[in-house]
Amino acid sequence: MSKRISISNLFILCSLLFIFMVPQEVFAHATLKKAEPAPDSELTDSPNEIVLLFDERLENELYSIKVFNEKGERVVNRKPEMSKDQKSIKQSLPDLPDGNYVISYSVISADGHPIKSSYVVSIGEETVFKRNINQQVKESQQSSAAVNVMKSSVRILFYMALILTTGWIIWGAIHTVEKEMKPSFRQRAFRLQIALLITTVGLVIVQLSELVDHWTLTDIGSVLVGTNAGKSLVASVLLSLIGLPLLLRFKWLDLIWVLSVMAVKSFNGHAAAFETEIRSMSMQLDVVHLLAAAIWAGGLLYILTYWKKQREHVRQFLPFFSQVALISMLILIFTGVAYTLIFLPELNYLLHAQWGKLLLVKVGLVTLVFAIGAFLRHSMKKKQERSISRLVKIDFSLMVVILGIVGVLTHLNPLPENEPLEWKNQDQSIDFTTSISPKAPGYNHFKVTANAQKENLEIKRIELFLIYQDNPEIQPIQVPFSEVEPSNDVQFKINGSYLPIEGNWTAELRIVDSEDNEKVFHKDFIVY
Repeated sequence: MSKRISISNLFILCSLLFIFMVPQEVFAHATLKKAEPAPDSELTDSPNEIVLLFDERLENELYSIKVFNEKGERVVNRKPEMSKDQKSIKQSLPDLPDGNYVISYSVISADGHPIKSSYVVSIGEETVFKRNINQQVKESQQSSAAVNVMKSSVRILFYMALILTTGWIIWGAIHTVEKEMKPSFRQRAFRLQIALLITTVGLVIVQLSELVDHWTLTDIGSVLVGTNAGKSLVASVLLSLIGLPLLLRFKWLDLIWVLSVMAVKSFNGHAAAFETEIRSMSMQLDVVHLLAAAIWAGGLLYILTYWKKQREHVRQFLPFFSQVALISMLILIFTGVAYTLIFLPELNYLLHAQWGKLLLVKVGLVTLVFAIGAFLRHSMKKKQERSISRLVKIDFSLMVVILGIVGVLTHLNPLPENEPLEWKNQDQSIDFTTSISPKAPGYNHFKVTANAQKENLEIKRIELFLIYQDNPEIQPIQVPFSEVEPSNDVQFKINGSYLPIEGNWTAELRIVDSEDNEKVFHKDFIVY
């Protein structure tokens, strides 16, 4: 076996290693901010409507609210209404009989990601709450692990093809390619364009599979023509096709094509999800970020491609590339930091979401790239060709992994997602379960169930306080549970806006028994 690793083998190896290490599920950017009725609500009477409020603007196509009874039958067939600001949808309801109901919703966020989930409410004072009927609905909305790996692979390969193809075209436009190298340069450009076209079509299929419930012409047309993400996908395919016969004829046309591809891509991602004022800035940052990444990645590919057969040419190219790559990396850092500050209200959120953790890994790899660049410049001064070749290959490998990470980041939610709080405690005297759902800023469902473990001991009183840790001037908020008769087994529940703001909270539960013994329990949690 040859000890030399070809550029194609190196690319495939790095890509495969990364694809199987990435998370198998991706999450949308927009999240449910408030629901009425709230998840886990236990209502005495049938509500008149369902209102779902999201933290970002939604696409005005293919949104739905479906309501199922305990038999799995759909009980509401009316189409919901979307608000003018496209941040909430409302479903009017008929008079529903007592029982448990699954509320299942599906919308498309402005950045092109599907948001699908469901929750349970119960109606009727004598109805026993059954959260488990929601499990079957959730499982039906989840893809298999193999399908998720396939989708992640397509997204990663698309991003790699996008950056490498545009980077190759940019260097062809800003750098003079030797006459004898032009045929091979054109040939590789064509192959990269084919790869971009194939992965773009693959991305269209992946996103359609997530956005449409049925592969009908009506639903497909609604996505491709009626949503910004769909229009971006169509434009990306058209630009890939147009580029095949037109590129590498006029340098000005090549650069316009690259800018157009980058601009179109920015309409299908997180940058497009913000309000109008921020959206323009975030999309411009996105384009600049992509251009800087393309220049760095395309230059590395150029060096590795011609290192063996055009070594003298590459030697002359390396000093220029080294300077341009340094500038590109600095631009990547600046735009990346600005992007992060736009997305995250708190930097410590980086530690609480997959997006942030992967971003920190990327930062570490970029730091390593800077170190490799310093060694590379030293080797260039010393004219150590073996070291130069080895360092360029290491740099290229890091580039592939970084591009893979970015390919995943574009489809992960930058913000951590709120999940219902389930706080359980068991000891020799008292067992209790405290739940807060959905544990989001605003309206929530609060429930405490407690049981005295000792004979002849009853629970006399339960008090729940919510303590805001980020501002000591805000006094603890008491959840006003109704009084109940002392008993061995009690349950308190209420709906209300007792978690008004994001941040670090502590739940303080005070339980007084019939002997006037008071036990105090604490639970820290974060509201995003």
